[in-house]
Amino acid sequence: MNFIKWFVVIILLLPISAFALFKPVRVLIPEAFDVYCNEQNLCVDDVSQLDAAVSLLNDSKAYLETQWGLSIGEPSIIFCSTDKCQAAFGLSQRAGFTLGSLALLMGESWLIEGMAYSLSNDPRPELHEPFESYRQQFNNWYRLNTHIPLKDAVGTAL
Repeated sequence: MNFIKWFVVIILLLPISAFALFKPVRVLIPEAFDVYCNEQNLCVDDVSQLDAAVSLLNDSKAYLETQWGLSIGEPSIIFCSTDKCQAAFGLSQRAGFTLGSLALLMGESWLIEGMAYSLSNDPRPELHEPFESYRQQFNNWYRLNTHIPLKDAVGTAL
């Protein structure tokens, strides 16, 4: 009986621990961390930036579809414009973080992060490490795989 009580306590504390210790999990309930979310799960820490965020998201989706034949569906996206917001979701020096895909958990960081920075045409000449190395490694890999559709090439690399 004592084992069952401890098991129940652990099960109840697990979600609380996840929100406290693994900040990216906070995307599940972003409104609890001082961001505003619209009906498409697009969240901003500065409501005056919502229209710009919607435009950026729509432009990005169109770019991915026309340039690379990729679709991202309707993910939850949080745009942080302050250090406080970035810290709340565990971004630190990253420009972004993707959570929730099995491929991301099993894939190579250089491929996933490097692809994001490279294909988004991130305008920064140099990123914080390790992200600049990831971008360079992806660019080198992609040059060797340009003859294969990107979706197929990434599928074989994961």
